[in-house]
Parts: sequence; C-alpha cells; structure tokens
Amino acid sequence: MAPNRKKPPLDVKRLVLHEAGYKCSNPVCRSILTLDIHHLVPVAKKGDNLPDNLLALCPNCHSLHHQGKIPEESLRAWKMLLLSLNEAFDRRSIDLLLALDRVGRPLYVSGDGVLDCASLIATGMVCITEGRKTEKTTHHYGSHFIYTVELTNKGKQMVGAWKRGDQKAAIQSVESPNTHST
Repeated sequence: MAPNRKKPPLDVKRLVLHEAGYKCSNPVCRSILTLDIHHLVPVAKKGDNLPDNLLALCPNCHSLHHQGKIPEESLRAWKMLLLSLNEAFDRRSIDLLLALDRVGRPLYVSGDGVLDCASLIATGMVCITEGRKTEKTTHHYGSHFIYTVELTNKGKQMVGAWKRGDQKAAIQSVESPNTHST
C-alpha cells in the first residue's frame, strides 16, 4: 500500500464484504478464506474509499486482475450484478443459482427445497417439476413427493453472463421473455 494512501474505514469494509456475502465477488471463485478490498478506480487516479468504488476479491482473483487476466469490465459487472442480485434475492438463493449452474443437471429436493427456491422460481430463473411419490419410513409416516429443480434457460444465460462479467448480457437474459423454458 502506498505510504500516503488511507485504508477504507472499517464500516465501509464491512458494507463491501456484506455486499459480496463475505465471499470473493468473482462468481466463479467465491472463496471465503481471505478477502482483499479492491478499488475499481485506483487511488492513484483519484479513486475514493466509498463503497461504490470498492469490491471484495480473494488475493488470487485480485492478483489475476492486476496481471491483466481479469478485465476491469468484469469487475464492474460483478459489482453491479451483486448489487442487483442482493436486492432481488437472499444470499442462499444467490448461492443456489451458482450451485445449480456448477452441478449442471437437475437436483432432487423435498417440498422444503421447493420453498427454498421460491424467489428463483417466481423470477423464472429456476423451474421445478414434480417427481415421484416416495414412502418415507424413518421418523415419518406416509409419503411425500420429490421434485426436480434446475436452472431455466433464462437462469443459465444470466449466470453464464454473470460469470463472464458481461453485465449487458445478464440484463438482456433477465429482460428477454423467451428464456423461461429449460
């Protein structure tokens, strides 16, 4: 750190870390162990220590950016998409989007799992189908249904654009009316 450079205040750091879910802002990484606070506009170019100018990155992603391997546009897109996603969904739903993308196939869930996906289903990012009726013998009597949960085309396009740091494509995927089916 430059000798005359002031560190961001602790309350600002907390806000930026909270915004990123205390994880690396890179949706492909999401590391939780150690996080740096990156200035989108460098201090040397009159960048300030306000939350709008700061992004949480793990040391590896931070280093990759400074080596030119993660473009500035991707960092800005991740920042804006994190802000938007945080307003639309809880952290668990955001992690579920990334988990469904990583798994790449439908997952089986109980009725409680359906409820966990409610906000993603309502926005058309995830679809749910009723699966099979099962008999449950441990601690419960009767039967229950197993459902499948998977990303819709809309969800796949949005997560793919988010991971690439393509804010324009992410916004288009959400606004497009023809991306709801799987």
